[in-house]
Amino acid sequence: MKSFAVILCVFVVCGMGAKAQALSLNDLTILIPLPRVNEMALMLSPQDQGAQGLLLSKKTYIELVQLVPEVPNSITYRDSLKVIGIRIDPCFTEGVGPQNCRRQIRLVWQPVFHAGQTVSTRDAAVHSFYEFDDATFAKVWKDWQSLSSGSSSDALQIHPQLQQEGLQGAYWKYLRALILKYCGEKNIVRMTAMNVMSGEQLWIFSGFDIKNGEPQAMMIPRSKGRTQGVISSSSASRSFTGGMFPPPPEDPEFAAFVQDSSTTKKRLTEAQIKALMGKVHEYENPDRHNPGTLDCASCHLANTAHQWGQLNFRQWDWANDFKNIAFQSNWNLSKLNEGPLQTNKLRAFGYFVNQPAISQRVINETASVAMYLKIQQ
Repeated sequence: MKSFAVILCVFVVCGMGAKAQALSLNDLTILIPLPRVNEMALMLSPQDQGAQGLLLSKKTYIELVQLVPEVPNSITYRDSLKVIGIRIDPCFTEGVGPQNCRRQIRLVWQPVFHAGQTVSTRDAAVHSFYEFDDATFAKVWKDWQSLSSGSSSDALQIHPQLQQEGLQGAYWKYLRALILKYCGEKNIVRMTAMNVMSGEQLWIFSGFDIKNGEPQAMMIPRSKGRTQGVISSSSASRSFTGGMFPPPPEDPEFAAFVQDSSTTKKRLTEAQIKALMGKVHEYENPDRHNPGTLDCASCHLANTAHQWGQLNFRQWDWANDFKNIAFQSNWNLSKLNEGPLQTNKLRAFGYFVNQPAISQRVINETASVAMYLKIQQ
């Protein structure tokens, strides 16, 4: 049997080469624009069904924690949970040392609702993971390449063509059909969730793997527990207060920093804070950390911690001081949705209310996928 690498080479170089060259980061990690009010029904919902069964069945969904404090999960499932992001990952790995590639598509869900004449989201999310053997993924990738759009130099953002066409356009019709063709209960392998409690100042991360149709709670790396939380100050303070629980014992300084950034800034020397920001760059670098070596809270906090550092130490040469630690790629790693520093903004990929949120880690991971697939720029 031909190896996956050989099959992929045939698709990229011989059969589908021209289209592969036109793929951009936005075609690998797709942030779907929030729909116009009359397009809500066109979004992907848990009840949508294709060749692999329901996209997300009640049997699987019922294992999740309460996503929205005042809304029963059954109502969220029925009325508001929608796919707002789609990612392809040809080589998902987790853990230390050489790992076999797991071929996946990941769907990102958030509660989406009408807010007057506009559409908005709640600060909660679900990720569902669908896995393929090499032969099936080769078919997935062949179909995926027809999604080519825009320029390979585009930075990751709300998908430009989807934003222009809306959900009634050709791009979404093709992508929606592709997802229903390949993703469903027959090949779902994992679900993770982030829910918000206590006046939207307490975030809880959790997840479970699905083996032989049965859920098994995940152990969160470095936290040594099945859940991990973050308490954070309001965005008005522009400083971290609260912290992680449990904090990762491997990095006590980062844990102390997100518990009280003002005290940390006074306590540490500038050189020590630079070393701390080096850790942040490591968290954002998929060549140094994967989901099996980094806890949920540290991964989600890294983006805001990086922004905090740049705001407080403008005199540093950020491009060069961390070049041996930061992820490197010829792809466009620009972050377009920075906005003002908000320490209660933990969204890595999706929407914070109605504004796009894309972390540096997600940008770097997407470029890593492009490099793995050897997509030409």
